[in-house]
Amino acid sequence: MYESIVDNRFTIYRFLVQNSDRNINYVLSCNSTKECIVIDPLDKNGIEEIIKENSLRPKYIFNTHAHPDHIKYNDFFISKYECPLLAHIDCRELFEFEFENVFENDIVKVGNLNLKVLHTPGHCHEHVSLIFDRYFFCGDSIFNLGVGNVNFRGDVSMLFRTITHKIKNLPDQLLLLPGHDYLKNNITFLQSLYANSSEIGSELDVLLSNFKPSKLSPLFNIGFEKRNNPFLRIDEFTFLDCLERKDLFKNEKIEFRFKLLRQLRDEH
Repeated sequence: MYESIVDNRFTIYRFLVQNSDRNINYVLSCNSTKECIVIDPLDKNGIEEIIKENSLRPKYIFNTHAHPDHIKYNDFFISKYECPLLAHIDCRELFEFEFENVFENDIVKVGNLNLKVLHTPGHCHEHVSLIFDRYFFCGDSIFNLGVGNVNFRGDVSMLFRTITHKIKNLPDQLLLLPGHDYLKNNITFLQSLYANSSEIGSELDVLLSNFKPSKLSPLFNIGFEKRNNPFLRIDEFTFLDCLERKDLFKNEKIEFRFKLLRQLRDEH
């Protein structure tokens, strides 16, 4: 079962991929032309259901990055619908099939919709995201209350720059559409950081209480992340003062604190 975010001009379909690492698949369609873009296809049947039930015509397949759980059914959709694959040029040594390069600030046209490409490396070098209307298809660059890991071709310094100098400067009203739903785990990680776990606040307490494994978490915007995401608050003394192990973060270099926080998240 999928969810629909419906606007006069467009519809965003999203669903939680079963038997995955809480991957989320997305299809964005233009309401007037029925053209659509399929983002990071992992669940072939789920995406096919959306396309058939809504009479959509895939114009592009888009990969935020080349990790296996984001490209599994590239070949199927490329072949069936004869539509191009869009990905960053750094995928050229990672893919066995042809694709069209996309770069920072490129505009991807789907029907009457214009999607802007943002290069968001760190989780891996080739990572790109899409900004459309008030939505941010951010792949594995940033999650609700977290950021991507750097375990597979990643670079934590690059991730720090992407999060701190790009994503943190995006408009507060942009709603995140991440590649995975890690909200519960990221809230429990945040609890583990605080000297008093109740410091996470009532808003996150309610989200944790209402979490259902079979359901997608609500959408949250960049403003929510600035208030709650520890990776976006690592420069705030009001945040650091609440931590149980604040001595670990006494180094004044923000990048050092970010890397340490990423390490602690990996160990959680």
